[in-house]
Amino acid sequence: MTLGDVWGAARRRRPPAHLEDGFTILELMVVVAIIAIIIGMAVPAFSAARMNAQERAAQADLRTAVLAANSAFISTDDQSFDTVTASVLATDEPRLRWSSSETTTGPGTIAALNGQVEETGDWAVGLAYQAGDGNCWYAFQADNDAPWYGAHTSSGTGCDARDAATYASSRNL
Repeated sequence: MTLGDVWGAARRRRPPAHLEDGFTILELMVVVAIIAIIIGMAVPAFSAARMNAQERAAQADLRTAVLAANSAFISTDDQSFDTVTASVLATDEPRLRWSSSETTTGPGTIAALNGQVEETGDWAVGLAYQAGDGNCWYAFQADNDAPWYGAHTSSGTGCDARDAATYASSRNL
């Protein structure tokens, strides 16, 4: 008997190796659990980033609306907000979504209202922006004054430009 015969006999006695046809249920459960953990950690971070982005977009659009109001103010003959209406602002800044009334019509819309301030008699414009996260952002600017800014949680029906004087209490946005 030769060495080749011994190796051949050993190979013949072993059962043939079965190829694995797929993953076991345990392996699949481990992979699904790992993916679930990763998603569970990522979703809150993405939600926070999305909310932050919506807030910054609201602030930027409100600043742009204030610039449009100031542009319309400067182009009037009497340098007053008395003729600065939502339609004038929509013409001056068509990129923004302007509401046709003093109440916003959904996230991303801006409502404008002009009127006289009772205490001073000066004309002013109030702006309201409805952010996607449920907050309302406000700007209020009277003749010959710097704008005031503020935010308030929406009541769910929209943001009202009449509330701009109430909630705009800071010079910073």
